[in-house]
Amino acid sequence: MWGVECGIISFWIKIMRPLFSKIILVVTLAVCVAFAQDLCPHFLLEKDLVVNIEGRFVNETMSRTSLDIQWRHHPQALDTFFVSFPNERPFHFVTAGEYRYMEFENPKVKRQLGLHHLRETIGNTPLKLDDLELLANGSFLCKDTTEQPATVLSTAFSNTWWSMSLNRMEEPDSVTMRGAFKETRLFRIGQWKDFSGVRLPTLVHLAGEHYQGDFWVRSAYSTKALETDPIKSRYKGGFNGLFRKVPSEGKRKIPLILKLNQELLRN
Repeated sequence: MWGVECGIISFWIKIMRPLFSKIILVVTLAVCVAFAQDLCPHFLLEKDLVVNIEGRFVNETMSRTSLDIQWRHHPQALDTFFVSFPNERPFHFVTAGEYRYMEFENPKVKRQLGLHHLRETIGNTPLKLDDLELLANGSFLCKDTTEQPATVLSTAFSNTWWSMSLNRMEEPDSVTMRGAFKETRLFRIGQWKDFSGVRLPTLVHLAGEHYQGDFWVRSAYSTKALETDPIKSRYKGGFNGLFRKVPSEGKRKIPLILKLNQELLRN
């Protein structure tokens, strides 16, 4: 019996070996082609800027959820996202493209992240860490326009999204993202607005197969503005002149009932 079984197994190995070799070859070629493409970053921001974003969503469980993000963008350095939401533990997402990590407070914990971690959702919102990574580093592949239109951007390292299609390159009002398991996400941009000399999309509606929501840019300003307090800059002499002192003469009179209560408390 063992001889017969071993013969069957060796027979199947001989048959399947060429197939396995072909599969490995195809995967290897696909990986080589992907990395052979030139990286073509498409940054939403081209200069240091702090962007405050607010979002309101209905997630896949049909629950309402929200989040606030402060994005500190530095094209030549680390990008940091300060993420907070109700009833969830806030965190910092820090990325330099080649490496990334999350920081939590109370207690302070630092979590290193690999590329496969980027597919994780942010709290109970429909957004993923991949979305923050693409915002910060804009890692797309530059393909020949004879292969695909210039308005179709193929992601380089995303574990969730394979492509992003724009209806036009300059200030698009419709953006479609496609990814794993045939997932599709649509952005409808209602308005582009000037923030500190930079045009940013605001009033954005987000829709997926099982979720939807809206988010907008509350404010955006240069990173240098973080170093100064805008109120203090108005009052260089300090805060002494901010409030008028109420003039008073003599000692303040205390009502009799309060005096009696004070005597009772002492005893």
